[in-house]
Parts: sequence; C-alpha cells; structure tokens
Amino acid sequence: FKCVAAACFVFIAGTAHAGRGCEEKPPTAATLTQALTLAEKTRESLESSYRQSGTQVALLARMGQDLSKYGVTYSHAGWAYRQPNGIWRVVHKLNNCGTADGFIYRQGLGDFFLDDLYRYQAGITVPTPAVQRALLPYLTSGKVLTMQSQPYSMLSYAWGQKYQQSNQWAIETLAAAME
Repeated sequence: FKCVAAACFVFIAGTAHAGRGCEEKPPTAATLTQALTLAEKTRESLESSYRQSGTQVALLARMGQDLSKYGVTYSHAGWAYRQPNGIWRVVHKLNNCGTADGFIYRQGLGDFFLDDLYRYQAGITVPTPAVQRALLPYLTSGKVLTMQSQPYSMLSYAWGQKYQQSNQWAIETLAAAME
C-alpha cells in the first residue's frame, strides 16, 4: 500500500462528540457542509490518483470517535472503488445502533462521511495495482457479502471468530479477494 499524502485532510468540527449516539437527530447545516466538503475533497484526491496512476480502489478511513488515547486515529474504514461512469462508491460494514446486527452498505462518498463524525478527517490508502485488480471485481459483485458474519461487536478482537466488527470485515474482505 502507498499513502496518498495529499489526502490526509483535517476539517475540525466546531463541537466534537466522542462517537455516534443512538438517538436519531437530523443533521445540521454545519454538519452537512462539513461532511460534503470532506466528501468532495476526498473525491478530488481519488480522482487525482486515478488520473496519475489509474487508481480504482482505495481504503478510506474516517474519525467517528476520538480514539487518540489508544494511539488510533481512525475508527472506521471502508473500501472505495471507482465505477466505470467515474462515480466513487464505498462498501463498508456498519452495525445497527445498540444491537449485535451488522450489515454491508454500498454508499456514495457523501453518505460515508455523513455519520456524526468526531473530526472531519479522511485517510486514504491506495493498494498496489495487483491488489486493486483482485479487489475491484470482488467489491462490485455479490462476493462482497461473503465475509459478512454475525454477531457484530465493535470491541471484537480483529482475529477473533466469535464476533465481527467493521474494520475486521474490511481486512477479511481484502484477504478473501487476494486468495
């Protein structure tokens, strides 16, 4: 993997919250603006990488909660891929708030970042061309669901087999695509 240095943006939210609460609340104009600005900056970086080196798959990360006391910057990751029409989509696993149920979602960049983030910052890591060639057909087909398992636990051990969390799903999906 190589990191796209220009893609590590920092857009600090006016008021930061540590993680997403379970209460349903409509997004504010400021939240929408920050999320969509981050989505657009991310799209610009992905497109720049596409023009320069043909990037079609990247690992995207976001800061849903403050994990700095654990030495961790990003709390959630998903696989972004470029469709033939030039639109970037993100495939990632999320759980239903307050439950042990997790599901795979395919969303646009705006939706990926519109999730009550702790800080409006994105991380982008571009896999090697060989890894991208293996991942792209996997991510764009029903195969993307094969690594999905229940129950979900956000505290699960990455190599454990009893529970699965979102970042573990991303790693397992990479391994399955490379197999």
